[in-house]
Amino acid sequence: MPVRLPSVRDPRTFFDVFGVVVISIGLMAAILTVWHGTIVRIEMVAFGLLVLVWVLWAVDRILERSVERAKRETGQNREWRR
Repeated sequence: MPVRLPSVRDPRTFFDVFGVVVISIGLMAAILTVWHGTIVRIEMVAFGLLVLVWVLWAVDRILERSVERAKRETGQNREWRR
């Protein structure tokens, strides 16, 4: 079974989001293990916030694609009438 790397620019599944989060947590843990200092901790907080913003964007994008795909498959491209 072929394994693909998580996509950062074009996330398609929640596994992409999960993969990026796991890699970023591992990277942050490795950096904080090697270097101790206030500046490094501030940089890691900034990096964590950047990852959080990316996760929110990626989840929003995945859900938008899912809605578009569902509309195409069911043929409901028009708005619901009241």
